Amino acid sequence: MRILALTRSYPAPGDLYQYPFVHRRVLGYAAAGHDVAVFKPTESSLPSQHSYEGIVCHSGAANVLRDLVDGFSPDVIAAHGFSEDMHRSLKAIDYRVPTCAWLHGSEIPGFFREKALSITEPGRRSAELQAVQARCNFWNAFLQCKPDRFKLVFVSQSAVELAREDMGERLRSTDFEVIPNPIDTELFRYRPKDADDRFHILMIRPFDSWTYGNDLAVSAILHLAEQRDLGLKFTIVGDGPLFEETVRPLHHVENLQIERRFLTQSEIAEYHGRHGIFLVPTRLDTQGVSRDEAMASGLVPVTNRVSAVPEFVADDCAGLAAPDDAQGIANSIKAMIAAPELFLSRSRKAANRVRSQSGSTVVIPAELELLAQMACS
Repeated sequence: MRILALTRSYPAPGDLYQYPFVHRRVLGYAAAGHDVAVFKPTESSLPSQHSYEGIVCHSGAANVLRDLVDGFSPDVIAAHGFSEDMHRSLKAIDYRVPTCAWLHGSEIPGFFREKALSITEPGRRSAELQAVQARCNFWNAFLQCKPDRFKLVFVSQSAVELAREDMGERLRSTDFEVIPNPIDTELFRYRPKDADDRFHILMIRPFDSWTYGNDLAVSAILHLAEQRDLGLKFTIVGDGPLFEETVRPLHHVENLQIERRFLTQSEIAEYHGRHGIFLVPTRLDTQGVSRDEAMASGLVPVTNRVSAVPEFVADDCAGLAAPDDAQGIANSIKAMIAAPELFLSRSRKAANRVRSQSGSTVVIPAELELLAQMACS
């Protein structure tokens, strides 16, 4: 097939965390023998492009997209981050190409609303809530006159239920599929952990939203650091506008390494190899790609039992705390420190669960089958 990946964002050499899960798909589709082009809509009528790990991402306004579609003649479009703006781009080519549209988070009004409600500045909060209402209005109108050759894709059943809070019965079961984000289990290869790895705790996160729960991680680390006899070593890597204020309480903690930077996927896999527990709290999650990548490498995730998390982890392969429960996060880590056999069992089961549920060898064929069905529709 000729597949056009239309994406709201795409990684670049200086901006690594922009939809890396789309990049993994592009590589997977290409490896399966398909011809893939990547396009990111912008407001510029002049075409531009950048390259990342050998993949060229084209950018531009609707006229640039039309030219690409005319020249590339895709059989199907895989659209990631579909909402009002992307709808306008696809409308400019009259939806003449069959389209599968993935919803990854803020495209879903309920997810967008939760993030907006977390904003403390009144003016910005009000503006974001108005944008949420505009998104609700968009979906209500769109689903009433949805294009014929168009299918939505959610990454979890929890995301479907969240969407239905606003879309109601307008979102019919025939309108969508549920397929998790693919995890590259070749890159994030399982290497059996030993008991001492449980003392090495890793956190790799963006620091740009309250919903990531990074403050919960900080509180848990402060609690654990009080018990020096545990012998724990922490590594925190990330960046974003909330980075400094979030990690500031930790600067006195011993055996803590803080790195303010983003990592390539290969670097992330390397860090996985040196740690045993992955600290990944959350307040709002449709799936959790970074969590599953760590699990694929054999790390045991410690997270919160919210949103889609229970669809992808359980007590036998993770430490699960209640929502907003920093103490529970710390207790989950202490339980594995006290019982190395628990840590080792969870590590093995975490790696196995990812491979059976969301490994690329499972998900990429499922996505390609759906894209092929749409191409023939």
